[in-house]
Amino acid sequence: MAPRKSLSKRLSLSLGLLSTVIILAVSTLVFLFLSWRVGNQMRERAESTITFLAQALEAPLWALDRESASAVAKATSMDVNVGLLELRDARGEEWFAHNTGKALFITREAEISHDGQVIGFIRLGLADSARQRTLVGIGLAGGGIALLVILAQYCLAKRLMRHYFQTPFAALDSLVGAFARGEYTQTDPGAHYTEFEPLVRAFLDMGRTIDRQVTALAESERKYRVIFDHSPVGIFRSTLDGELLEGNAALGGMFGYSSRDEYLASSGLRVDSVYAEPSSREAFLRALLASDGALSMEMEFVRKDGTHFEGVLTASIQEDAQGRPLFLNGVVEDISARKQAERELAQERMLTQAIFESVPGLLFLYDSHGRLVRWNKAHETMTGFTAGELLGRDILDWFGGREPHASNIRAALERGLRDGVAMVEAELLTKDGRVIPFYFSGVGLVIDGSTYLTGIGIDITDRKQAEERLRQSEEKFSRLFRLSPDVIVLMNLSEGRIIDVNEAFTRLTGFARDEAVGKTALDLGLYANPTMREVVRRRMQQGGQIDNVDFSLGCKDGKSVPCVLSSQLLTVGEEECVLAVLRDVTEFKHMQELMIQSEKMISVGGIAAGVAHEINNPLGIIMVSSQNLVQRSRPDFPKNIEAAQGIGLDMDLFDRYMRTRGLYDFIRNIQDASVRAADIIRHMLDFSRRSESKRRLCDLRAVIERAMLLAGNDYDLKKSYDFNRIEIVWECDDNFPAVRCTETEIEQVFLNLLRNAAQAMASARPEVTRPRIVVRMKTEGDRVVLEVEDNGPGMPPEVQRRAFEPFFTTKPPGVGTGLGLSVSYFIITRSHDGGMRLESRPGEGTRFIVELPVLGSGREEEGECIHES
Repeated sequence: MAPRKSLSKRLSLSLGLLSTVIILAVSTLVFLFLSWRVGNQMRERAESTITFLAQALEAPLWALDRESASAVAKATSMDVNVGLLELRDARGEEWFAHNTGKALFITREAEISHDGQVIGFIRLGLADSARQRTLVGIGLAGGGIALLVILAQYCLAKRLMRHYFQTPFAALDSLVGAFARGEYTQTDPGAHYTEFEPLVRAFLDMGRTIDRQVTALAESERKYRVIFDHSPVGIFRSTLDGELLEGNAALGGMFGYSSRDEYLASSGLRVDSVYAEPSSREAFLRALLASDGALSMEMEFVRKDGTHFEGVLTASIQEDAQGRPLFLNGVVEDISARKQAERELAQERMLTQAIFESVPGLLFLYDSHGRLVRWNKAHETMTGFTAGELLGRDILDWFGGREPHASNIRAALERGLRDGVAMVEAELLTKDGRVIPFYFSGVGLVIDGSTYLTGIGIDITDRKQAEERLRQSEEKFSRLFRLSPDVIVLMNLSEGRIIDVNEAFTRLTGFARDEAVGKTALDLGLYANPTMREVVRRRMQQGGQIDNVDFSLGCKDGKSVPCVLSSQLLTVGEEECVLAVLRDVTEFKHMQELMIQSEKMISVGGIAAGVAHEINNPLGIIMVSSQNLVQRSRPDFPKNIEAAQGIGLDMDLFDRYMRTRGLYDFIRNIQDASVRAADIIRHMLDFSRRSESKRRLCDLRAVIERAMLLAGNDYDLKKSYDFNRIEIVWECDDNFPAVRCTETEIEQVFLNLLRNAAQAMASARPEVTRPRIVVRMKTEGDRVVLEVEDNGPGMPPEVQRRAFEPFFTTKPPGVGTGLGLSVSYFIITRSHDGGMRLESRPGEGTRFIVELPVLGSGREEEGECIHES
């Protein structure tokens, strides 16, 4: 129950408040008037001060007397009310400035004129502090006076009210208090005023009536209390202004109170404070008053702890005897759980529908017979069919009986209905005949005992096109990778393990792809020079790529191949990799050596020609002189005998002396050396220039056979190397063409090659048990290729590089001149426009390859030979 309030005290308080408001209003008006007056006075002061300054400064400014002007301004600035003072001449130059930094109440500006001419400017500002001090004084004085008046009025009113009102109201209050305590049989409280007697009698009669009715209602109350206290819904009774009069335990629990006493206390639950939206209470009351009976309405309520819940309020209005609304009776049911479930269901439906419609692909629901039951908007847009055309459409109609799409879809439908999930790719036909590839994914579900298949179809046109482009790109790359003539190796950067290799790698190194993949270059021994591994690794870390670095590639059989290495970092997937490209430069190196050899031959040829001509003259003198020595030392020559007799010399004794001293052998050695030197000079001349020879169509096999015959009859070859014990093997193509050449020169070339082969096999250690020379003759395009291959000891690389150099030989002194191969090289390359090279490995024999053009270089008419210098 709300606490009782004293009417006399309220009357005293009302009168006191009314007089206080009047006093305060009058004081405020007086204060505002005085504030206005103070402000006007300060404005007038500012105007008068700036006018005075303008007049006082006119003479100093006109006379440009800065000191006088500043003195006048400074005197004015000493006034505590002046917060700002600035003085400038007509050009704007500042003569004096004073600024206290305080807040300004008013600022004024004025021009200083002399004879109608502006000679300066003044800016004056009065500080607001003086006005504030004045207003504060006025406020304090006025407030003190008002406070004294209010206190005097309060004391007087309290004294009068206590005497005239408080005593009778106290008597009525005691009577009402007794009724409130349930004490309905009361005596007259003694209110001594005529106006209060009817009220006292009515209270006394009402007390007696209530006492009778209380007894009658007690039984009814007990019955009602049982239902009220044990009801699962909240039951309440309240006043129309929101004061809760009664409520059951369910009501308290619903709003978060632990007991009925707690929420019925004076600080407990109020009906008008439980609504989340205060306006909802007024709306409910208006609707209830307009209705004929009870009214139910859903609304949101607030618990004790501030949390909200949703409920249904059902209430009716209890009227008094005159039909006026008196109380509000009703029940409150907490429907939060039900509403939450409804919201979740609605949200789930909205979410499902939003997902259903927002998916860019086809969403579908087919029954167990494969008929379309539900679909999304995209289904209509992408296929071109209307809703009426889609409903009940058979799933196989989308594919027009085209195989294997129809069979795949039929199987996917059966699989989805049976196993609960199915995925398939198929090409769907649209209404306008377009074919669109789709990826369908479906799941089976049971709705009200019926089986359905629902899922999504995604247009994979872009993916298919991308896959095709990727396939073509991968195919191109794969072809480039696999068929590249250069070796390509792809390895990861972190471990150096090989990921892939091309066919050129397999051909060059001998490692199969399965042998290489997963291994490192170090495992396979690809670094013929192990120090190159660190060089390559460092350069890759520094620059990320390598361009054209000389590299020796190790092969499976242990040999090394000269290559040029280029590599670059790239990302494959998410892995850092190295793509290395190695180009076999063996042939390039060989051609480079041949070019160097050719240039060397040309330069040496010029030197050889000069040397041969220079040696020829003294060699002729030596040969003639040695011949004369032989002739003139003969003991049987008549002129020698005659000359000896003329000087008394016995020729027989002279002959014996010559033999005893071996002088004949010395002379013969001089002759032999001269002949050998002449032979060397002849070879040098052959080496340095083309001889005048005749070219004609020749049978090269017959030419080579004559060279073999000469080799077999060669005295040195018979004596030292036994050429006839060497097996000769012929490998000659059918229809081998005749070649235009000089027979004697070609014969000399092959005689040199056969002699070198025989000498090499004879000097091999260990001995070649079955020496063999293979002669091959074949055609390649417009050239013929002639090969002479032996199974001798072969040549090391350093000998191969110098084999065609003049005067280079590996034979003992006196056995060879070192000009045989160089002369042969020049006969083939310069006289016959061909090519000559060798291939050899130590312990595996040597092969000389001679290439000649079929038509030769030159022209021969019938009966005429072409001579070439």
